[in-house]
Amino acid sequence: MTEPAPAAPSLGTRSTRWLAVPLLAFALVSLTAGLLARHSPRSKGYFRLFFSDPVHLKAGFATAAVALACFQLFSAAWIFRKLPWPRPRWIGRAHRWSGRLAFAFTLPVAYHCIFKLGFQDPDTRVLAHSLLGCAVYGAFAAKVTIVRLHRFQRWVLPVAGALLFSVLVGVWYTSALWLYQHTTSAAPAYAVPSPIPASANAAAGAAVFKTAGCAGCHTLAAAHAGGQIGPNLDTLKPNYAQVLAQVTNGGGGMPSFAKTLTAAQIRNVAAYVASNAGG
Repeated sequence: MTEPAPAAPSLGTRSTRWLAVPLLAFALVSLTAGLLARHSPRSKGYFRLFFSDPVHLKAGFATAAVALACFQLFSAAWIFRKLPWPRPRWIGRAHRWSGRLAFAFTLPVAYHCIFKLGFQDPDTRVLAHSLLGCAVYGAFAAKVTIVRLHRFQRWVLPVAGALLFSVLVGVWYTSALWLYQHTTSAAPAYAVPSPIPASANAAAGAAVFKTAGCAGCHTLAAAHAGGQIGPNLDTLKPNYAQVLAQVTNGGGGMPSFAKTLTAAQIRNVAAYVASNAGG
């Protein structure tokens, strides 16, 4: 009789030392994203599709990505039989495609954040958003590395997935959710007269407008600025009080500059914009 062929030896679980590979992928991709974003805001190359502006485009796509990530979490629990219902045959395919779509929805966000707006840190929220935005692609690279290499301990993939989900939610929380909470539908009363006080120096405000990065977000002909992120100041023609409040408090996607500019600088740039918008 022919002897049965010996069974192929099964491959064992990888040593914990292999965790260095996805950790290295996380560090390299995160650092690369940060280095690519190391530039001042650029004034051209933005797009908004059917959104009101590129900032709301970013918020919309980020929200869609988070919604799909929530489905990823739900479907993963179903796949691993952590839910009380029988696992359907289509759930694996739905899980994979929801992940692909979530990644695709982050690409317009990454394009504007990394290549146009750049790494910014005017306040704690924006700094956290910049750091998490770099880390989200590092977390994605780490998870893909774990999936492709196989044979990690059972806890590794769920932890990597949870890390990616947490970072993505953090990106959304510090940007899209903040934007929706600080956007108002009420139109400001730009037509109300607001005299420029004697303590404000419009000439000095021109330098503040340039160094504070205003030109990267706003269009203002007097400053030769053609930014497309924020409102067109020549069209909007805001008065002194409105600019002062906006620069001081932020809102509508614009951060507060109260901690990065002095009170005199804010007065000066408000005077400069109010004096030159629409000119």
